[in-house]
Amino acid sequence: MAVTSTLSPSFVVSTAITAAPVASSLPLQIIIEPDIGGTLDFFPFRDLANIGNPDDDAFSFKNLIKSSIDGDQSILLFSTGCEIDGVEDCTRACNRTDTFFGSLETFYNCIALSSISHWTHDTQSYYITPEAEQNASSIMGSGSLAEFDYKPTLDSFITCAQAACGSDLLSVSCDPSIKALSRDKSSADQIFEAMDTFCPDIPANIDPDIFGPGVLISYVLQVCFSGSLYLAVQAFTIWARHTEKKREPFSLTRAQSLVWRDTSTLSRTSVAMATTLVEFQEAQCWFVFALQIASILAIVINSQEGTFWGEIIVNGAVAFHVSLNGVLPMFLVQVCLHNEGIRNWHTFLGFCAEYLLAIIAATQKISFASTFDLFKQQHSIAECGGNPSPRTYCAATHGVSGLHLTFFPHPLLYKIVFLGLDSIAFIALVVDQFSWTLRKHRRTKHLRFGSWTPGRWPENSFRRHWKTITIYFWRGLEIAYFIINILYMVSLVTVISAKSFEANKWSYGQIIAITCWGPVIVKLIDLIISGPPKNGERLNSGPPRLRIDNIINHRLISEYDDEITLRPDEPLTLRPDLKTSGMAYSRPETIFFEPGDRYVSGGRD
Repeated sequence: MAVTSTLSPSFVVSTAITAAPVASSLPLQIIIEPDIGGTLDFFPFRDLANIGNPDDDAFSFKNLIKSSIDGDQSILLFSTGCEIDGVEDCTRACNRTDTFFGSLETFYNCIALSSISHWTHDTQSYYITPEAEQNASSIMGSGSLAEFDYKPTLDSFITCAQAACGSDLLSVSCDPSIKALSRDKSSADQIFEAMDTFCPDIPANIDPDIFGPGVLISYVLQVCFSGSLYLAVQAFTIWARHTEKKREPFSLTRAQSLVWRDTSTLSRTSVAMATTLVEFQEAQCWFVFALQIASILAIVINSQEGTFWGEIIVNGAVAFHVSLNGVLPMFLVQVCLHNEGIRNWHTFLGFCAEYLLAIIAATQKISFASTFDLFKQQHSIAECGGNPSPRTYCAATHGVSGLHLTFFPHPLLYKIVFLGLDSIAFIALVVDQFSWTLRKHRRTKHLRFGSWTPGRWPENSFRRHWKTITIYFWRGLEIAYFIINILYMVSLVTVISAKSFEANKWSYGQIIAITCWGPVIVKLIDLIISGPPKNGERLNSGPPRLRIDNIINHRLISEYDDEITLRPDEPLTLRPDLKTSGMAYSRPETIFFEPGDRYVSGGRD
């Protein structure tokens, strides 16, 4: 028998069998493995690439079980099966339904031993050598391989299989050959032939809370909107600089600057983009928080319902994929916020919380033992010794219902991004946030240690080069996250098929999920058209909006009041690009920019 690729290599007790004295029979080869191997646990971070290929279901035990009854010369047995009272004893375990169907290894061993008995006694295609008997003795307990009686085992299988076919709730019914079996009339050949069809191929159903049509559209909208905001900010930057660079220098008194009206197109667009970036990041925090919690619960098997082992694995794989990559749009927007000089702690802490939840989700794994206990709690079958239907763990996953499951371009890329790019960006964002806090907090903004001010790069010869390096670093991060978000969006779109949005897949929760980004989009359009709300008697009047730090029109005065004190009658002369520098696209004060870098001395009126 050829060992399937799902089995991890382990110590082989014996592989060389002496030649048989009987010409018409072949020597039987028995190989003992300690356990089934890595396929008993699914670790999404490691095994995601093995999911989604319907032609190679690496986590299905169907082929393993079928190989044990096909009459191959080499038979594989597991030493962890047939355990009774701490001792391996297949002779007793296979004659008790509670132990026969109590574990995957025992179920497999008993089926394989029945096949050995049939092929060596009934058909005499093989004979048992002393070496094969010796190898099998470690699990046979009170009996021997040559004396194993397959009749009670096959009778138990018929009883359990027919009961399971009528009540295991799988979407694919049993083959008629299973229902036609009889304990008294069916021959061993008929039973093994029917047993070959017992483990079906079933399309997996994705939990709609993880990947339903409304949730899928919401994922796509999140990525599209974050990328669109990034492009809009870059386009506005180019447009604003082109519009403002030809203007002549002008002067504003302090009083005039404080009442600078938000009436120009540039001003309204600046306010709209700055506000939308922050509000969209806040909305992402709550959306991704719900996504991360649902994903963790889906991966932690005790909190996830499923009909068979392959379906639970697929749900865990999808949950891991959207959980790990759901923070990519957040990274893009957060980097954009910091690069534009918009920093506040409530959105930053929300972003950090989602990143930590993504790390937690990435460390989860699905255990087959926990899955077996879950199936046993959900639906045990008395004819199977109070255990679940064997079809729940031997069924193979045949695609995904209504979706073309892929992880474009390859799961390895997302691993590299998570381990490399996300780590670098997170460290840079933390350093930038704390540097800004040291510069702006009332208890630290006046601190100086010699010539060094906390939160700024020391004044030395490398300072000029550091400015250039940092500018390109932030721009590089933005471009990198924009590209990886595009790839992630493609991976979401490619799973869609003609059946993805059928009417029966929509529910109350799916409708809510698809509309969660509506308020942010509507608010952006309103801010661009009408500008920020103001006090007055108009229908859209309201309390003044909270000015975002370092971003709205008063940036040049309010940001540097702690550095320079101006008299009420002292004018401030601006260069043609200074008003532009107060818009949403600029990053005026960072770890390397001093407030004085942006001022031009002016005379009195």
